[in-house]
Amino acid sequence: MNGIKPDPDVKMEGDGLSPSGGGGYMDDEFYEDTGELTLPGADNKDVWITRIPKWLYEAVSKADDLEEGNDDDQITLGDFVFFPDPNRAGGVDKTRSPRIFFNEKWAAKTHLPRAFELQNAAVTPAASDLLANTYVFTEKDLPGYKPQGFGQGRMGGMGNSSNFGNKDNNGRIVKRSKYKKAIPKQTALLGSATREYAAIPLNTPEFHHFTAVRNRQAVQGSNTTTNIVDHFNDHTAAIRLQNNFKSFVRPTTAPKNQLNKAARIPKNELIDILHNCFDQYAYWPMKHLKAKTRQPEAYLKEVLQDIAELIKSGFYSSSWKRMGFYQRAEAANQIDGMPPDTGDDDEEEEFVDVP
Repeated sequence: MNGIKPDPDVKMEGDGLSPSGGGGYMDDEFYEDTGELTLPGADNKDVWITRIPKWLYEAVSKADDLEEGNDDDQITLGDFVFFPDPNRAGGVDKTRSPRIFFNEKWAAKTHLPRAFELQNAAVTPAASDLLANTYVFTEKDLPGYKPQGFGQGRMGGMGNSSNFGNKDNNGRIVKRSKYKKAIPKQTALLGSATREYAAIPLNTPEFHHFTAVRNRQAVQGSNTTTNIVDHFNDHTAAIRLQNNFKSFVRPTTAPKNQLNKAARIPKNELIDILHNCFDQYAYWPMKHLKAKTRQPEAYLKEVLQDIAELIKSGFYSSSWKRMGFYQRAEAANQIDGMPPDTGDDDEEEEFVDVP
């Protein structure tokens, strides 16, 4: 103040300037939210609420980031279309649901479907009460508020080491906070919801492609691996893959020889072979049947129990004989005995199931 030291006992008046802008006479406290709510006018507004898919909500909630221009510019996302009433000029056909079409600029940035149909939600007494108690508010920055720029003093000039920040009544400097002060908001009540709709995507090629991409993403995930394989149509690829797996996992036991292993044949075919054997000889030891049929012993016993019986005593003990009611005309030349022994008991082959 022109080099004159102020008297500490004399209360000095403020400079009348507001940190919220040059030349103002009101302080920031004038712009603080007083808790008052702007209510709608006397005219009743028709307020609609719409339920949209989650993936669409995530894009709509970030519409401010997708659009260019100033914060106060109006954002146009698309067009709201009604069907005209054929019986009334300028009227709206209430029997057909309205539709929303997002613009090409929106589709290019979000890669989402553009066409949606607004289907009227089912109205029940409970849903009607809930809808009537649903209110829609709007919020915007308080008009006329201009936050003080960084480093600007009470007098509106750039601050320095002596006048950085605000000063209290005693002339002491009050340092600025490192946190940015929130801009006061003005909240207004638009009204109570009167209609409820559900946004359903239309079956367009664009929506089908979007659904296919989402399904593939859900199945494969974000991380995919591409394997380049030579000789993809080679018929030995499966054998090489099995051999590679064997070398990857060390077996606990040595692999068994597959030379003397036999696979099971169908039961009806095995029964025909056994009947042919019993047409030749009446009694058959198990080792002869195994050599004749080349089937595993467990499977052979299971089938023999259906057509033959095991002799447990006598000269033909441990031999199988066909049941009486299975005797056939082909057995007229049947020999009442066992087939001759080949003398290869020491070299008897063992047949087991092949996995």
